[in-house]
Amino acid sequence: MATFNINNLNSTMNEFLENSMKKRKSRQVLIAEYEEWLNKIERMRSEKFQHFITTNKFGYRQNFQHSINLELNNRISIESLEIDKVHTGKFLLCQVINRCVKMNPLFTLIEDPEGNVDRIALYNWVEQSAIPVKDRKKVLSIHEASKFLPIGTKLAIKNPYYQLIPSFDVIISPDGPSLNTHFDPVIRSDNPNEVIVIDHDNELLNNIKWFNNLKMKEKKINVMAADDKQILSADDFRQSGNKYFISNDFAAAVDEYTSGIKLEPHNVTLLANRAEAYLRLNQFGKTLNDVEIALKHEPGHLKAAFRKGKALCGLKRYQEAIIILKDLVSRLLVGNDDSTASIKQSTEILLKHANIWDSESRYGKYDYTKIVDEFCEKIKINQDSGDWICGTGPRLDHADFLSDDIEIRPVKKRGRGLVAKRDIPEGTLLMVSKAFEVVYGNEASLSYVSMDFASKTINTVTHSELAKRIAQKLLVDPDLCQEVYKLYAGPEVENLGGDLLCSVDVRRIEKIIKYNYFELVEHWDIWHTEENKRLTKDLGAGLWILPSYINHSCVDINVDRLVIGDMMFIRTCRPILSGKELILNYCSPVNSYEVRSYALRLHGIKSCSCRLCNLDRSESEKVKLRRANILETYEKSLEPRMQLSFISANYSPPIKELTKLIDELKELRGKHPDLEFHSFELKSDLAEAYVRTGNVLQSLLVFKEIYNFEKTAQLSQFSSDAAYKIASHYVRLNQMKEAKEWWDVVLKELAGSIRGKFNEGETKWRKEALYLAKKLSPKMFSDAKNIGLL
Repeated sequence: MATFNINNLNSTMNEFLENSMKKRKSRQVLIAEYEEWLNKIERMRSEKFQHFITTNKFGYRQNFQHSINLELNNRISIESLEIDKVHTGKFLLCQVINRCVKMNPLFTLIEDPEGNVDRIALYNWVEQSAIPVKDRKKVLSIHEASKFLPIGTKLAIKNPYYQLIPSFDVIISPDGPSLNTHFDPVIRSDNPNEVIVIDHDNELLNNIKWFNNLKMKEKKINVMAADDKQILSADDFRQSGNKYFISNDFAAAVDEYTSGIKLEPHNVTLLANRAEAYLRLNQFGKTLNDVEIALKHEPGHLKAAFRKGKALCGLKRYQEAIIILKDLVSRLLVGNDDSTASIKQSTEILLKHANIWDSESRYGKYDYTKIVDEFCEKIKINQDSGDWICGTGPRLDHADFLSDDIEIRPVKKRGRGLVAKRDIPEGTLLMVSKAFEVVYGNEASLSYVSMDFASKTINTVTHSELAKRIAQKLLVDPDLCQEVYKLYAGPEVENLGGDLLCSVDVRRIEKIIKYNYFELVEHWDIWHTEENKRLTKDLGAGLWILPSYINHSCVDINVDRLVIGDMMFIRTCRPILSGKELILNYCSPVNSYEVRSYALRLHGIKSCSCRLCNLDRSESEKVKLRRANILETYEKSLEPRMQLSFISANYSPPIKELTKLIDELKELRGKHPDLEFHSFELKSDLAEAYVRTGNVLQSLLVFKEIYNFEKTAQLSQFSSDAAYKIASHYVRLNQMKEAKEWWDVVLKELAGSIRGKFNEGETKWRKEALYLAKKLSPKMFSDAKNIGLL
């Protein structure tokens, strides 16, 4: 096990933060650096930037109510901005002083009236709906991007967020950021409704004296094509909306349909069309509102009824959806009209799915083989582009489930937690939760990283992309803010109240992610198939709302989590008594105390009080030093020799030395053998070393010891692999009866982690388990077949 010097890391981070927080760069330096960056971009061929300088995939024109008045007493200057703070209730008055670059955000350089200069990043600002369909391009040049915010444009930025991000050169570098990266502050806004373009005759500017009062040098880009300006009738807006819809610009389509509905509020066609556009944007509440108005005026509108069923499914009101869809099917059967054949088929398919989702959500009844089939199909990668073949990637189409046996309750000294309302047996499915948002590693290439000051860490590109997507989701549907903001965001973030619960606070979102995220882990070797070789090492991370309420312990956990696609399954891994809290681990107990403590601080846990951490803290300095010396000897001497023995027959594996170190580590925890995790990796090397010397029997005994330890310590992520090593060793010893018995253990371990324990006397378990093993662990399945286990 590699050692981890957390003190060195903290020292590096402290030095890094100190350098990053030095006096701001001067106006001249900022302007010169920005100009140099623009020149670098212009010198590069545009195709190199086609994955960076893009139009947004989303456009937002929702109206929000803001409590900030654009009065001078609420104005803040650039000089007064504080790093890592959202300046709630304040606005920054500024003007654009340079050209724009459109990447994920729109970047430009701004200046306040006092003459202070800084960079700004506006997310969701350049809306695709503002560009006529015929004029849209995948890549925006600097000249084209600059038309959206010409030099001299006056802006008021409400609730500005001042944040450290990598220097601009790193943003366009394929190597990305590191601890050696230079970070600079940037003013960030995620909500376009909080970026106000100020007219030059606005009263706000009457008493403002500018250091450098620029006049707008270019006209703003037209937001409508020339022929669009002639649109006057509701039907004209319908036709325009249909054009946007066909081009998959659903936000723009909503805008056009809305304009038509303003002219004719009861136009059923426009309402039904807008409802479909809302469906494509996953705005199910708005869909439902539109179709209910449409059906009130035209009860027989088939498409409106179908879309009502889809909206109810999206809102997880499955039983209501089933009633609507059953009625629609009956009406379509009576008509028997060829023109309704398509909607009849779609309705029958949706009704079938609604029944499945209803069963899943009410009873926790899931068809795991179909779920695995869906996952294996959706996880495939396009070898040329690195994108998912299926557009949504491995995001699955299934319902949430929450057992009546558990509830959220205050837990002493641990905030809120999930608690058992009654005795719960081992292997019980307690919860299935679809991610509020998840980002996979191959989806995060466009994001820049940012700093987290509380934990002194750099947010990964996955986390930065996750924050951006959650912000976009909340912009579309502000009602979701309250669901997300209930999650813990750290002691440094004050609780929001009133109107602010419906505002998008990207800093708060980043903190919520930091404390509540779950990393995606490799449960099976399907991630390493030839088809998926383009996946990044960072598999990704996501935010799951309800599972975030389950608190941590390094050991003595009573629930396990398993993520398939974007669905998280929570099962009991031991019986839970009534009134007891659900516990899982946020980090592996196999890691050292220093590594665990560092990981837990990222989740807001200053000190873990589990048996393992208490033991780690209580040990004498003499014991700690001795263990550190043992692990250092392994890392610097024995592990390299092991690697050499694997690649060359001229080197013998250090069996005696490994055995001695393992015995010494066991001795240090003689009274707590179930907490002796430090020798875990050494034992695995020892077992492989015995194989290298031909002593398969001794290797078998070591692997059995490893397996028993893993079962006791609830290390389910490793147990099926250890069981397979045991089975393959029995094959080498030509003891096929024992080999197949252990192969059965492998199948039950692997399949049981997905669908729960098989019942005693269940006769068809092997067929299902074999199917799951073949789909999820194709390499292991193939090896098992080759050595005669099948």
